[in-house]
Amino acid sequence: MILPMARLDALRLISHCPAGLRQFSGIAGLLGALGAAACGQAGVIEPEAPTAAVNHRLAAPARARLETEVLRASVEVFGIEIATLESSLCAPSDASASLETAVAAAPLVEIIRRTSGEAKTELVAAGRAPRSSDYTFRDGDIVRHYQVDYRDGAYAYVYDNGGVERRTGVNEIPEGAEPHDMHSSMLLLRAWRPRLDETAHFYVVLGRRPWRVDVTSRGPEMIKLGDEPRLTYRIDGVAVRVDPPGVEGTAPKRFSLWLSEDGDRVPLRMVADASFGQVTMTLTGRDTDARGCTPSVVAGANGSLERPRAGSGSIGTAWSTEASRAR
Repeated sequence: MILPMARLDALRLISHCPAGLRQFSGIAGLLGALGAAACGQAGVIEPEAPTAAVNHRLAAPARARLETEVLRASVEVFGIEIATLESSLCAPSDASASLETAVAAAPLVEIIRRTSGEAKTELVAAGRAPRSSDYTFRDGDIVRHYQVDYRDGAYAYVYDNGGVERRTGVNEIPEGAEPHDMHSSMLLLRAWRPRLDETAHFYVVLGRRPWRVDVTSRGPEMIKLGDEPRLTYRIDGVAVRVDPPGVEGTAPKRFSLWLSEDGDRVPLRMVADASFGQVTMTLTGRDTDARGCTPSVVAGANGSLERPRAGSGSIGTAWSTEASRAR
């Protein structure tokens, strides 16, 4: 399931959501990426020698084994659940895949303010970088919508701020790298098979801004899920927004992710810093039933999946607030 993480309220993608909800919405898009505090740690296992490899750019594998699944998670702040999320990966074949995440505020939050969010990603091919992303966030009566169309080394965006402000543009990615969104970033990390202390980096688009994410493999680690100990694989990361020259920088955002220590590398927990403390996301359930899984397919003129080239046409029109309310 969902990058520049850590002080999540600073993420441009969800910067207008209420304080409680905006802290986790971006990570929720990270494919149901899940969180946890290090206090859940029960022990550490380090079966391999550290690697001295230089930080390299992390790239999606040419072919990745994806399994249709639904992940459910709880989002907590100071031990209080503020939301739940459900993230669905639909991968019926090697040629197509899509991901969708829905976030619902906990009843306590709903009493204060009606909030929710959805995110959808279409992949160029299973396990690869995204073709497009679509985000909708509701804050009371205001609906905010983002669309992003990914290209080799660049991306185009449309941002609709509840019908009040509309922005469009095209930004380049450093190194000519593949841009990712929150969903594909989690797939990228799940597919990574690093050595202990190996470092790598990749780029993520949040809202309309690119971020560089540097990750470090910390190796196997025992944590507790409920009352049961689980062997996991820990990854620590720090994200820095890539700002144009002369623009005041944003503080780095730090996070930790615990994946299951098996072939599926299921995201079990994730913890990220927020301005008021830590936001924790914890896996509460996983299903692998493929029934009803029918992702849409983005096809080129010859019928095959293809990625748009830099300089291609507009990605379309952002939803208006009124149109979104009617959905």
